[in-house]
Amino acid sequence: MDNNPVVSIIVPVYNVEAYIEECLESIINQTYQQLEIIVVDDGSTDKSNELVKTYLSDKRIRFIEQENKGLSGARNSGLKVATGKYVLFVDSDDYIRVNMLTELVSRIEEGQADLVRFNGSAFVDGMEKVVDHDYYDFSHRLEEKHIYREDSFQANRRTFVSPVYLYLVKRSVLTEHNLLFREDIIHEDELFTPQLFLAIQTMIYVNAAYYYRRYRENSIMTIQSTAQLQRSFDSYLKIFKELELVYQSEAYNKEQKKLIKRQMLSIYNGMKENKLDKEEKRTALNHLKSIKLKDKVYLVLQKLRYKMKIV
Repeated sequence: MDNNPVVSIIVPVYNVEAYIEECLESIINQTYQQLEIIVVDDGSTDKSNELVKTYLSDKRIRFIEQENKGLSGARNSGLKVATGKYVLFVDSDDYIRVNMLTELVSRIEEGQADLVRFNGSAFVDGMEKVVDHDYYDFSHRLEEKHIYREDSFQANRRTFVSPVYLYLVKRSVLTEHNLLFREDIIHEDELFTPQLFLAIQTMIYVNAAYYYRRYRENSIMTIQSTAQLQRSFDSYLKIFKELELVYQSEAYNKEQKKLIKRQMLSIYNGMKENKLDKEEKRTALNHLKSIKLKDKVYLVLQKLRYKMKIV
C-alpha cells in the first residue's frame, strides 16, 4: 500500500471565467496534498486563461494551452501527461468537497480497488430547472465496505450514470486498456464510462457526496438549438454503433453484455426522445437492427414506471 500516492486531477477549461476560481480553490485546498493538477485551457476566448495563470505559483499545477478541441480533446491532453497513481476528472464549472481525496484515497488504497464510486450533489445556477437530487445518490443500490468483483457489472448496470467525475480510477486501468475519450462527439461519457466499467477488476463505493455539479445556462447540456439537437443525435448514433460492436464481440461474458445492452437501450432512448424532425429520426432508428421489439416494449414499460413514480 502506498501511503501517499499522487492523484492526477484533470480540469478542462473553456470560457468559464465566472466559475474557474471556485473550482481551482476547491482542488488546491484539498486536505490531501499529493496532487498533480492538470489544467487544460481548450482555446478559451474569455478571461479563463488569465485567471488560471494567477494560480501557477502552485508547483503542483501543470498548465496546458491548446486550440479548441472540445471536452474530449482537453481531457485526452490531460490523460496523456498524467503521472499519478489515480485519476480524477473535475469539470471547471463544478467544485469538490475539501476532504474528498483524503477520504477516497484512503478507501481505495485500503480496498486495493481499481475504481471507487461516490455520490454527487447537483445545484442550479442562474436558470430554472428542477434537479433530481437522487440521480447522484447510489446508496439505495450500492454497499459500502463491499469489494465488487464480478458482481460489479450487475451493480453498475443497476446504478449506471455516465459522468466520469463521479469516479476515482487507477490510472493503470486507463493505460492498459488504452482508454481515451472519443473526440468527434459530445456526450462522450456515455461511451467512455461503460468502457471503463468493462475494464476494471475491482470496485468499492463510498456513500458520501463529494462532487458538486452545477447546472447553468449556455452549457453543452442545456443549449437546445436545432444545430445542437442535431449534434446530440449524431453523437448518440456514433456511440450506439460503437457499443453495438462491443456487444457483438465474443470477448465479454453474459453479465458484461447485459451492462453494454443496458447502455445501448439508454442511448437508443435518448435518440428517440430527441426533438428533431420525427421522420429524420425514424429513418436512422429503423436501421438499428440490434434493437428488437422486446427492447422497445421494455423502454415503454420503463417510461410508464417512471411516470407513475413521479405522479
